[in-house]
Amino acid sequence: MPTPTVCLTFDFDAISVWYGLLGTSTPTYLSRGEFVANVAAPRILDLLDQEGVTSTWYIPGLDAETYPDVCKRIRDSGHEIGHHGYAHEGPTSLEEPAERAILERGIEALDSTLGVRPVGYRSPAFDLSPNSTRLLEEYGFLYDSSMMAQDFEPYRCRTGDVFHPDKPIEWGRPLSLIEVPVTWTLDDFPFIEFALSPSVSLPGSTDVAGLADRWISDLDFMVEEVPGGIFTQTFHPQSIGRGSRIRILRRIIHRAKEHGAEFSTVEAAARRWDAAQKAA
Repeated sequence: MPTPTVCLTFDFDAISVWYGLLGTSTPTYLSRGEFVANVAAPRILDLLDQEGVTSTWYIPGLDAETYPDVCKRIRDSGHEIGHHGYAHEGPTSLEEPAERAILERGIEALDSTLGVRPVGYRSPAFDLSPNSTRLLEEYGFLYDSSMMAQDFEPYRCRTGDVFHPDKPIEWGRPLSLIEVPVTWTLDDFPFIEFALSPSVSLPGSTDVAGLADRWISDLDFMVEEVPGGIFTQTFHPQSIGRGSRIRILRRIIHRAKEHGAEFSTVEAAARRWDAAQKAA
C-alpha cells in the first residue's frame, strides 16, 4: 500500500489578518498578531523540531517584513515558505492589475526579507478571482492550495470557466498549475477563534477535543480509503498555538506516525504528484 502523505500547513497571519482582511487596527487586535510572532509560532516550531516534522508556512509579505526574525527561523528550520498575499488581501474583488500588484509585492517582500522565491500560493480568503490561476502560472508558481474539488488528491487548475444562466458551464483550459486542495473543515481558525470585527464574527468553539477527534477521523479515513492520498491541514498559529490547543497538533502528528505517514512540504508533495502524472 502506498505511504500516506501528511502536509501540515500554517498560515502565519500575524498583524496582516486583522489589518488587511478584517479591517481593524485597534491595539488589542494587533496584540493578537504579536502573540503569533512572539509566542505561538516559536512554540509550534519547537514542537515540529522535537517531532522531526517538516511543514509549509504561508506568510503574508507584511508579516515577513514586520517579524523577520521568526520568519527566518521558519526558513532555517527547513520548512517551506509560500505566498499568502501582502497584507492578507482576498483576491476575489480585485481587478487584474491590483491582483497582479499584490502578487508582485508579496513575492518581493519574501525575497528581500527572507531570500525566498515562493513556488506555492494560498489565497488569504480560501477563494480566487477569475484571473488568479492564470496569474499564478504566469508568475511561475508550481501549485495553489486554496480550492476544494478534491479532498485528498491533487489535480490541475483551470482558467477561463464560463458560467451561463441557461446552459451547462463551459470549462476553461487546464493549466500546468497544480491544486493541492484544502477544506474549511480541516482549518482551525473558523472553529476555534473568537473575533468581532466590521467584516466578520466568529464565536469560537468550546469543544476543542471533539474537533481534534473529527480531524483525526478524517486522517484515518484518508489512510484507509484513499491510498497514496495527501492529507493537507490548515493551521493558524494564533489558534492552534495558544495554550493547551497545541496538544491537538501533537496528537495529529502522533496519529500520522502510527499510520507510517510521511510528513512533507506541500511543494515536495506537488512535485511527486506531478512527476507521477507525467510518467503515467
